[in-house]
Amino acid sequence: MASGTNGASNSSGQQALDRFAQMMIERMEKMKASDWQQGWIGGASSAGLPQNIMGRNYSGSNSFFLQLHTAAQGYELPVFLTFKQAHNFKAHVLKGEKAFPVIYWDMMVRDKDGKRISSDEYRAMSRDERKNLDVIPFVKAFPVYNIDQTNFREAQPERVQKLLDRFKVPEMRDTQGMYAHGALDRMVAEQTWLCPIQADRKEKGAYYSPSRDIVV
Repeated sequence: MASGTNGASNSSGQQALDRFAQMMIERMEKMKASDWQQGWIGGASSAGLPQNIMGRNYSGSNSFFLQLHTAAQGYELPVFLTFKQAHNFKAHVLKGEKAFPVIYWDMMVRDKDGKRISSDEYRAMSRDERKNLDVIPFVKAFPVYNIDQTNFREAQPERVQKLLDRFKVPEMRDTQGMYAHGALDRMVAEQTWLCPIQADRKEKGAYYSPSRDIVV
């Protein structure tokens, strides 16, 4: 029975890793086909890193791929929750919405007699105690949804407003509605850079074009 459970976990974990790999391939193909050099998320960004609804930031590959996913889907906030968490907040996932996988690594440990040992017990053991144990690492995945995939805004308007305030990017403007910096403005106006800088039109994000040797 334990083996079957592990197989299911491995299956969902492998599916998540396959999806991540496909996302990277698709993004690299778009970057290769374009003259733009805007980084992985294509110039789209939010004011903060992806987090769960309780305020805990995702780490490692989960943070990276949730950023990609947020940018690709155009979500306003990089905030995610599980189906159960939505239910706990008296909200629900909207019909037809598909979850995104979040992964974490774990291990299956058995002693020489085949008895299962928990991960916590294994980590508390000394090096000598671990010598005769059979350790099999594996990856697990569980589904999460962006709050835009739920009715969370209607169910929890005050909480959503707090999230919007937290992720709001402060505006830095002068009287003409633009960011002002004397030294930088002079360098742009006089083009005293190692390569030309184009700053006369709005773009999705700053980037460098190797083929044109120009910064936009």
